[in-house]
Amino acid sequence: MSCAIREQPLVSICVPTYNAEKTVMQTVRSILSQTYRRMEVIVVDNASEDNTLSLLREIDDPRMKIHCNEINIGAEKNFSKCVQLAEGEYIALFHADDLYLAEMVEKQVGAFQENPAVAAVFTRANFINSIGETMGESKLPVESRAKGVYCFPEIFLSILENLNFLVCPSAMVKADLYKELMPFDVKTFRTSADLDMWFRILERHPIAILDEKLMSYRFSNSQGSYQFAYLRTERADFFEVMEYYLSAKAGDLRIPLRILSKYEVLKNVDRIRCAKNYLLKGYPLEAKNLLKESFSVKTFWGASGATGDMGAHQVLAYWLFAIVGLALLNLGLGRSLGKSLHWLISRRERKFV
Repeated sequence: MSCAIREQPLVSICVPTYNAEKTVMQTVRSILSQTYRRMEVIVVDNASEDNTLSLLREIDDPRMKIHCNEINIGAEKNFSKCVQLAEGEYIALFHADDLYLAEMVEKQVGAFQENPAVAAVFTRANFINSIGETMGESKLPVESRAKGVYCFPEIFLSILENLNFLVCPSAMVKADLYKELMPFDVKTFRTSADLDMWFRILERHPIAILDEKLMSYRFSNSQGSYQFAYLRTERADFFEVMEYYLSAKAGDLRIPLRILSKYEVLKNVDRIRCAKNYLLKGYPLEAKNLLKESFSVKTFWGASGATGDMGAHQVLAYWLFAIVGLALLNLGLGRSLGKSLHWLISRRERKFV
């Protein structure tokens, strides 16, 4: 999939940073070690208060361009600034704590050249913890494997059924389109603004997904997204995006009842997660009300067809938690259940440290 030098387009790899001293050097080295050489690496630092900048300035590579914000302008504006500064034909927004395999950029550029209509190229990823140990991997739904190029309806229906499987920091997008569609709509969709961006791209052009794990996506209990998921008692932002597009596309898509049923299962599971968080925070009454709302026969029967990241065994585990949780709450044992959850979760979190 190598490209002759005369055919190589410039690729802009953008790395927004903020207090990333622990990981940014590994990230940038993995980018500079790419087999694809015609790149500019644009680091836009959002007024870091640690040694991020001093470390980056030690790198001697003409492809590196470092920009510093005098004050923190927020993540959304910093992402937009990265894209505005980019001069390449393709743009990737890479996270400052992830790692990128050496052939990733080359294979993504190759996918663009093989499919000129494609507007964005994604890959799969390994999931790693804060010390680089592999915890798992992203997976494509069975119906999406080996196809390669996808349009809006098939991606939307598959995500409706399986949750979001598009790995955000793997995305490489045609520059003209990225610049036109920016910014990410964080105000409306918060932590799922990236999914809204991918849908907006798909409304205009197809995308490609390389069925290869070409990067390592880092999860850590110090991440803002992790803390949000751990503490939230409101519906996941993912459902805000899906509900918006379900409404907007109601007349254009014929959604099979099977897929809608699985989507309802996912919403019920999310309610159970929120109930768990209420218990962790010491609000048993709110947890009880959510468990009553989420406990349904649909959750149980939907488990038999669950796919993707939310497998049948996970759905059944949540369903059983809803039963046991409701029983204990009805017996007035909400505080004991909350303490038990704290103990179980603290043990699970050791793998993130």
